[in-house]
Amino acid sequence: MSISPLYVSPIGRGGVDIGIQNILRAVKRSGEQHAQLLRMPEQYNFLPMLLPYALPSGWSDGHGVIQARSRLAYALKRPGIPLVTTVHHLTTDPRLTPVSSLAQRVFYRLVESQYDGWSVKKADAVVCVSRYTQMMTEQTYGRTDTHLIYDGIDTDVFTPHPDGQLAALPASDARIKLLFVGNRTRRKGFDLLPKIMDLLPNDYVLYYTASFQQGVDTQPHPRMIPIGTPDRDGLVAAYRSADIMLFPSRLEGFGIAPAEALACGIPVVTTNASALPEVVDHNQSGILVEPNDVAGYADAVRLLGEDAQLRAQYGAFGRAKVVRCFGYDMLGPAFLNLYTQLMQR
Repeated sequence: MSISPLYVSPIGRGGVDIGIQNILRAVKRSGEQHAQLLRMPEQYNFLPMLLPYALPSGWSDGHGVIQARSRLAYALKRPGIPLVTTVHHLTTDPRLTPVSSLAQRVFYRLVESQYDGWSVKKADAVVCVSRYTQMMTEQTYGRTDTHLIYDGIDTDVFTPHPDGQLAALPASDARIKLLFVGNRTRRKGFDLLPKIMDLLPNDYVLYYTASFQQGVDTQPHPRMIPIGTPDRDGLVAAYRSADIMLFPSRLEGFGIAPAEALACGIPVVTTNASALPEVVDHNQSGILVEPNDVAGYADAVRLLGEDAQLRAQYGAFGRAKVVRCFGYDMLGPAFLNLYTQLMQR
């Protein structure tokens, strides 16, 4: 039976957009070659109610399942076609409030939470990308038949370098190279990075990606070096060139960047909060620090920075965990099994 799932996603530049691309690739790799991703302009992320009027005529013809993120899935409900929505994280999460602007809080409370709720209610199946997100979805919207399918990582692409560490980051005199991947926002903990660097030795340097949500305009610390917005190959090279990933995020629905780093054999220092402990195992693949504990992050980084054997041990454990739990071999079959169940109802 051909399922031909259709994924509808306005163009985006964050983890949610990466997530839908990973689902598409994993489902195709698992044998469903007719899976299709329908892209729409970015503004439909904020005006999903207009999607039905903008989609091409016959857009759902020939597809057995329609899937979209919870911000917009409700607008894509079609008679006779199962609708799947994916919840990546909820803007009603109380952890988000202290790190959001007033405008963001108003939008989240009055607009996006409504979109999420409508999608969770209307969907034939609700998929959550972590146990934490599943718990928050059930508590917030009362739906108790959600499905847990973790976000996935292409572990055939995100791999350790076969010859060891790669020199792909900008040149520096650093003995220990740290890497932060994510948007430069308070939710991601970017504001904590300069404070952490102040507590680290002078031969520790932090490389960080640019972002579409430009939280700062200037280099925030003398030992923080921007690396722009690398494509997927560039990102793999950056992970392979780093010694440690530093990711002091305050809230993650899953944690794609830490999972990518672990897949490349790089240990992670991150936060003991939200879904991050589901990705990073404390004292096994990285170190978990309590939220906002600047000294704790610095101590964890220094512990790993001064012990190459421990870094290698944590990296190997993390790589094995990601392959076992978050690889495409798990992601693709899990969704195909769900689609088959929906179509047989």
